[in-house]
Amino acid sequence: MTLEDDSAGLHAQRAFTPEELVACERCSRANAPTRMNCLYCGAPLPRTAESVARLRPVLRKLEEWERGYNVVIVPRAWWAAAPEKLTEAASLLKLEVSYLGQCIATRRALPVARTGSAEEAELILERLGALGLAAEVFDDGALGMDEPPARVRVLEMTAEALVVWETREAAPETLPWPSVSLLVKGRVTRKRLEVEERQGVFKRRGEVVESRELASDEAVLDLYTSGSGARGWRLWADHLDYSRLGARKALTAGENFRTLAGELRGRASAAVFDEEYARLRPLLAAVWPPSEHNESHGVRRESVGRYNTGAVTTVTNETQFTRYTRLLNRLVAAGRAL
Repeated sequence: MTLEDDSAGLHAQRAFTPEELVACERCSRANAPTRMNCLYCGAPLPRTAESVARLRPVLRKLEEWERGYNVVIVPRAWWAAAPEKLTEAASLLKLEVSYLGQCIATRRALPVARTGSAEEAELILERLGALGLAAEVFDDGALGMDEPPARVRVLEMTAEALVVWETREAAPETLPWPSVSLLVKGRVTRKRLEVEERQGVFKRRGEVVESRELASDEAVLDLYTSGSGARGWRLWADHLDYSRLGARKALTAGENFRTLAGELRGRASAAVFDEEYARLRPLLAAVWPPSEHNESHGVRRESVGRYNTGAVTTVTNETQFTRYTRLLNRLVAAGRAL
């Protein structure tokens, strides 16, 4: 009897002999020696010097509500590695070799793994370090992912400070220009698919009677200040009051947003300005994929014996962009390269 390593992902599975298997102390079932936790009951598996050397991360996809530990390669002196080391690192991370190579070639801080436990993240750091690849762990709590960015509705620029309002009725907050440490430009997309299906005895079950797809694509800018924590401020191009631009106000939100972003960049002259998200977005997707939410719209009776059910699927990169800017904010606050 042998047991295959179920965590192999894109890579070839291997079988282990009975002598190599590790018995769970809670449920007594046999596990591959590459596992950190029991496949059946989730309990930590006993470790020996031999089993520790064989451990590999599972790297399952986390649910939206789960707190994650993000393993990020950092832009340090790098690394004329032999091809076999790049292949070994890609196998460990369950990434394509070419994909990992592209991440490294950017010389940017980019996520290469997202785990559900600190122990699994530390295991990845140890394995990557042995291959010569510098990485660090940034958990969702440290990135402030429990709290969304403050949404700016109205702003005003004076010689000394940026003044922002979350709503027209809220008290303003004053951000002195020297305190503005980071500006990050990007775009947030949303796709919403609404499907209505006919159910009932007179029609084939699951027949689609109507579908609608809506999409939006909006420019955004995240702004962080020194000493203010991780939350930051988010400016949405289509949801800002541009009346404070005065004579410079143009006809479209896109033109006004570009004018505003340029002025913010000029006045916050000490801030780091990043507009690389659009270029790097494909390299974020394997570890920080767009969020997908599914919800039911219940049952609607159409006639006797015939009823329809509705469902909505929404896909957006908003959380991905937030993680990206929060990571940059942590690096800038620590005086680190992006």
